[in-house]
Amino acid sequence: MATSQNPFIQADGKKPTCMEMLQSILDGQATKEQKDYFKQHMDGCMPCYKSYNLDMAIKELLQANAVVGIAPKTW
Repeated sequence: MATSQNPFIQADGKKPTCMEMLQSILDGQATKEQKDYFKQHMDGCMPCYKSYNLDMAIKELLQANAVVGIAPKTW
């Protein structure tokens, strides 16, 4: 697991769970420092590694299959 200071720790000292860190990354809210920390963390945490890869695959699939268009005016 990562040996550096966890950049996800909040001002009140609360340490987020692995899933909270992952969600922050997937939502695009994580800083570069947080992303780097999590990538290092995944090297030693198989559940995080598996969750990250699964969630990214789902997100990419949804984005690739999203249809952009105009909704019909009538049913």
